Amino acid sequence: MARLGIYCPTFKRPGKLQEVSDNIKANTKNSYVLYWGVEPFDTETIETAKKTGDVVVINSGKQGYSDTIQTIYEQSNEEYWFHANDDFYFPENWDEKHIEYLDANQEVMVLGAHDGAYSPSYSTISFCRRKYIEEMSGVVDKPNRVFGPYRHNYIDTEFTQTAQKRNVWARITDECIVHKHPAFTGEEKDYTYKKNDELSPEDERTFDSRKHLWNSL
Repeated sequence: MARLGIYCPTFKRPGKLQEVSDNIKANTKNSYVLYWGVEPFDTETIETAKKTGDVVVINSGKQGYSDTIQTIYEQSNEEYWFHANDDFYFPENWDEKHIEYLDANQEVMVLGAHDGAYSPSYSTISFCRRKYIEEMSGVVDKPNRVFGPYRHNYIDTEFTQTAQKRNVWARITDECIVHKHPAFTGEEKDYTYKKNDELSPEDERTFDSRKHLWNSL
């Protein structure tokens, strides 16, 4: 069985998928399964994802990153998982140091990784033990759930802060992947990024209504 599940939601970016798949295949140290998480109505992306030879998972929840990740989690079984985006570049052996760290530090359940935008208080991307979700859940108020009920934004903030409050979080500050985000590259935002920006106020309200859950741990 593969050790690492790479969970990658994607939406209306079919032209990126083969390049990302080839990049991961060339540069991943550990045995892995790449899961494309797609929306049921995004037919072009579904067909393109199938052609990569990786696993295609149709989101069975509400539209958005959180429910897509949850659907992938429920259809996978790897010891560790990493949540990705379809605009990541994966350098050679990008996963090696993080899996070695988790192997050596069994008390760490969530391991923050560096995507090029360093934050002193949380990590935008993480490696995680599957048993953390199974035994503790990634959210305080729902069992066996990876991320909180957000459309796109604040997912990483709640996930990190909850693990920190439980004292099961650590971070490696060496750069793990390169995030080709328009904020970093200067490129114009595409439809997906613009849509995510529109959801930010809604997600902020959700975050503010929920933060008491983990702050009280």
